Amino acid sequence: MVALAALSAPAAAQTAAPSTGAVTLYGVLDLSMTGTHRDEEGSSLALQSGVQSGSRWGLRGHEDLGGGWRARFQLESGVVANTGRSAQGSRLFGRAAWLGIDSPLGDLRLGRQTSVSSAVLADFDPFLASYLVTGAQTSLQPFNANRNDNTLAYWTPSAGGWRAGVDYSFDQNEPRAGSATRSKVMSAALVHEGAAHAVTLTVERADWGPGSPHDLGMQAADGSAKPYAVSLAARGKIDDLTLYGAWSLMRHGSTVPAIQWPGQSVYYPGSTVHGVMLGGAWRVGAGSVLASWQASLPRDGGALARQDATHNQQVLSVGYAHDLSRRTNVYAVLGHMIGAWHDAGWRETQYAVGLRHRY
Repeated sequence: MVALAALSAPAAAQTAAPSTGAVTLYGVLDLSMTGTHRDEEGSSLALQSGVQSGSRWGLRGHEDLGGGWRARFQLESGVVANTGRSAQGSRLFGRAAWLGIDSPLGDLRLGRQTSVSSAVLADFDPFLASYLVTGAQTSLQPFNANRNDNTLAYWTPSAGGWRAGVDYSFDQNEPRAGSATRSKVMSAALVHEGAAHAVTLTVERADWGPGSPHDLGMQAADGSAKPYAVSLAARGKIDDLTLYGAWSLMRHGSTVPAIQWPGQSVYYPGSTVHGVMLGGAWRVGAGSVLASWQASLPRDGGALARQDATHNQQVLSVGYAHDLSRRTNVYAVLGHMIGAWHDAGWRETQYAVGLRHRY
């Protein structure tokens, strides 16, 4: 990270009292060789960006307003590092673009940002809701990073280890010319953090605007409903071992339908899917050994029953990340998927060996 010195305004314009602040340039570059093997299609290899952490660059800063109040902002741009293209649909600041106030009364942010629910849940997975299919976002769809436009978010101050957050997106994606359709997304999280443990309860709900792409996707699945998800997750640390557990109830579809994992669906009006994950991370010297088991369990009823897509899917994952320095590390992960919602005999394996640098 690099701090940028602010340029001084002309002396004649300095009519206000001086304030303190800072702007930081930061980023991540993450590249790996990844492989996929599926019985009916064979194997493939590719160079891929962002397996451990999405490649990015950004600016964040703050200004001290006095009395414990600060103005804060973040502008973050996703990068597909193996091609140099912008990520998130080629947006300039597709990962984050928000302005806010941090005070003794809490943290208020306005703009494009990750939902409070998915931002919290990533810390309750040994694979940090990343690393291809090994992350918990595969079976527990609310763990996927849900970045929404036009969002107002608020976090309470921490009291006795407890804090709560809520957000509301007035228009989940940028408006389309000539269309009054607006898709709205809201989420909330309650978190308790102790010295060696943490627990969270989150909820996320989407209301797809009539005629929007996601509404049309629901209609194509023979129904129309407002998807929602409830998640409960916990972690605990015993010496160098951290254990994780999570459960999600997903109803009517994913609240992040732009991300679809192999062997699943994102639109399932009238159907319920349960997701569960158990895992651990063991710190050994300069490295961490990672492992997890997760499963998505569609229930009978609704669109999935009509499509005969109620088979369980399991994911077995192992990995290792090793620090070469404070900012650079290497990693290797492997995830094996057993079963698809539509085919109990389906199998897929994904693996990656990569290098990540943070600055």
